[in-house]
Amino acid sequence: MEGIWRRFIGEKMNNKWGAVLLVAGTCIGSGMIALPMVLAKLGLVYSLALMLVVWGVMYFTSLVNLELNLQAGHGLSLGALGRLYSGKGAELMGTVCLKLLSYSLLAVFIYGCASIVQKLVGGGFDSIAVSVAGATVGILLLPMRWIDYFNRLLFFALLVIVAILIGGLLWMAHGSHLPLWPAAGLSIRAWTPILPIVFTSFGFQVIFHTLTNYCDKNAKILKHAFFWGSLIPAIVYMIWTSSVLTVVHQENPSFFQKMVYEDVEVGSLVQVLSQISHFEGVQLLVWWISLLAIITSIIGVGVGLCDSLQHALHSCWERFSGRIPAALLTVIPALLVVIYVPNAFLAALGFAGMILAVMAVLLPIYLLRGIQWNRLHYPELKATSLTAFSILVGVAVITCELFNMVFR
Repeated sequence: MEGIWRRFIGEKMNNKWGAVLLVAGTCIGSGMIALPMVLAKLGLVYSLALMLVVWGVMYFTSLVNLELNLQAGHGLSLGALGRLYSGKGAELMGTVCLKLLSYSLLAVFIYGCASIVQKLVGGGFDSIAVSVAGATVGILLLPMRWIDYFNRLLFFALLVIVAILIGGLLWMAHGSHLPLWPAAGLSIRAWTPILPIVFTSFGFQVIFHTLTNYCDKNAKILKHAFFWGSLIPAIVYMIWTSSVLTVVHQENPSFFQKMVYEDVEVGSLVQVLSQISHFEGVQLLVWWISLLAIITSIIGVGVGLCDSLQHALHSCWERFSGRIPAALLTVIPALLVVIYVPNAFLAALGFAGMILAVMAVLLPIYLLRGIQWNRLHYPELKATSLTAFSILVGVAVITCELFNMVFR
């Protein structure tokens, strides 16, 4: 992803709103599909409250990450920040977390894309997943300029379709019989799959160091960029999730109950949404928004991971360096997860949430102890209550996912 952002920001978007769009574009992705699937259990009131809380934590911890970069004097990756403020152990943890997050997200996107295509055209899931993985390798082998332009085109198409589709869903919904509250009592077991997935949906942690350099280390611009850049996806997620859950609850109650009590496939939700609409154009938009959200995410995460693997291969084994080995090492592990892990979409999203809690919350807050507090750019970081609450949320996300891994 870093490679795309570097080329994207190398153009003429040298202003605050360019940075806002970069943060928002990094954040919006699989959450468009995953959030309605898992939040049906909570009802709208608890769902909206949870998304607001997670957004607040992610925004506060973004200030922590920005402070680390600003006091370093220039943008650094999490691993480099770990080495600067703590040592080789923190550097290793930051680097490993980033790789694990990238692989788990790539597995999520390949699985989701294959599931949607299977529902749309039929065929065997494994063969479709292999085809999606092959297409991903092909995209990664394209010249970076081509990938850049292709990604921009898909992202702006996604924004347009999101706006049109949300309007269509709101038009179909009516004010009675809203799913405001949980359909059944909420146990701790019901919450454990939800928190890591919601947390993952607000991930934009791969671009802190890039935007620090892009905004010329201007603390005020960076703060505004991450506030609005994270708030826009939060608002989109809340409106989208409310619209989807309301329409499905009113038009297909049996499937809504299935989302509440069972794990549904991502392709099944997209198929139901397309069937609810009686207008062929809206049906097509449902399929397109689902595929575009996932494809743009595949490109972003895949390119960033492939670039880092290519650099590592060149440093360690020059004879194996090159784009093709790096592209294969990027895609094949994720493909194996897709084929051999049941319902890998939600399972990998939950695992990514656990890794994200470490690299977005716990490790940056730990590194914060090494900064110079008399040079603090963001006074909010002195609020120990906000820091403690963020740590509590991060630990809760990790605990929930470890519980899921044991009892899944």
